[in-house]
Amino acid sequence: MSTSLSDSARAPYHFALPDSVARAGTFFFLLFLFMWPFHRTPFLTDNLFGIQGLKPFNLLSAIVLAYLVFGTATLHATDKIERTSIRIFLLYFVTLAIALIRSVPNAPLLHSRFPDSFPESYFDFALSACIVPIFYTLSFLFILKRMRSFQEFERITTVICLSILLLSIAFVALVLMNPSVLLSGDQIGMAERVTASRNEMAELCRTYLGAHYNPIGSIYISTVPLLLYRALTRGGLWIAPVCLSLLAVLLLGSRNALVTVAVSCSLFLILRRSFVILVLGAAAAGVIAFLKIGSTVNALLSVGFGSGSDFSADALLTGRVDYVWIPLLSEWTSNIGLFLFGAGRYGMGTSQLWDTGTLYQANTAHNAIVSFFLDCGAILTAVLLIFLLVGTATAWRVGRRLNSDLYWALFACIFGCGISMATQIDIFPTIENMYAFPIIAMMINLARLRYRDAYRSRSSSDKMV
Repeated sequence: MSTSLSDSARAPYHFALPDSVARAGTFFFLLFLFMWPFHRTPFLTDNLFGIQGLKPFNLLSAIVLAYLVFGTATLHATDKIERTSIRIFLLYFVTLAIALIRSVPNAPLLHSRFPDSFPESYFDFALSACIVPIFYTLSFLFILKRMRSFQEFERITTVICLSILLLSIAFVALVLMNPSVLLSGDQIGMAERVTASRNEMAELCRTYLGAHYNPIGSIYISTVPLLLYRALTRGGLWIAPVCLSLLAVLLLGSRNALVTVAVSCSLFLILRRSFVILVLGAAAAGVIAFLKIGSTVNALLSVGFGSGSDFSADALLTGRVDYVWIPLLSEWTSNIGLFLFGAGRYGMGTSQLWDTGTLYQANTAHNAIVSFFLDCGAILTAVLLIFLLVGTATAWRVGRRLNSDLYWALFACIFGCGISMATQIDIFPTIENMYAFPIIAMMINLARLRYRDAYRSRSSSDKMV
């Protein structure tokens, strides 16, 4: 018998905890997931009892972390797939930790350039910029170690979908109460109307949801295929949540979210061979183009295209090419230290081009690979690209073997995140990619279920012989 099969046969190793404690841990973890879209809202960002860093989300994260540490043999692997997953996660975590540690001395500089994003003191910077992003990664280990059955995956999916449903209801209500954020009027040109509307939308999202509309769009990119999966496999009650989420994406005004959600949902329908629904969806999109709201879509998608035949990639990417990527890559490649090892987390904020007028003043390069290169350098970026290529090929190969609707829905979510890496989603944990961690963990555990069942079938056949 091979080593991998014998490893697969080993029973999961857990500490002996009472059932009530295990149920409580699962409850707090699901509540942790449910809070994700709202944890930056104003009423959840106040410090409890005036204690710095003691916010509701941080407290809930600490509870999940404590349960994970004291209730689970976190680094004990029960099979080859889990062992490999933990090793890759540890490599990722070590890379993140080194990048964050290197960024701590830059706290005053980052605060001077982004006073609303980074605190001035080293301690507050460590709490907000280092600890909170790490909390997003807890879901990966929790699901990998504690939630391994298909029924538990369904519970996780349900909680995420209900959370997104509540987010959609809240966002649509906010837009209805603030109709000025929508494109309207013909007194000014299309470009000016788009810019004014997007600025108002960004302010609305910051005020009520605590984030720019792009991170909100990334949340939908990571989750809408799961809503579609629920609608197709669990009946008509889930059709309304899907429609509400699509309406929210349309009203949000994020071109990246609009295009990526459409592509990822189409991919999911193709993978599960739901071609009739795909055609009906495309027809519905065509009908929308003839309605008033179609002018909104046209205005959003026309940004970057001139009135003539000229096409500007920089304009299409709203200045990212000429005012972010080219000057930053030129600066980093001219310094051997920066080129090989990067500048640490939030490296773009330390650029010497800040006051020259040649650099767009932002704390992210709006491209996952470029941002990772700025933070970690060329050596680790090459390793990252290899992992991304191998991981994508492996996920596709496993999906073809499983042929599971849930797996393909999760794959479509990650595929959407991959597309968004070109313009916004980061490699390191942020609010924009936080759903990637539980989704990847569920994909891994679905693969483990298949191999476990295959091993059991083979064992039963051997016993019969």
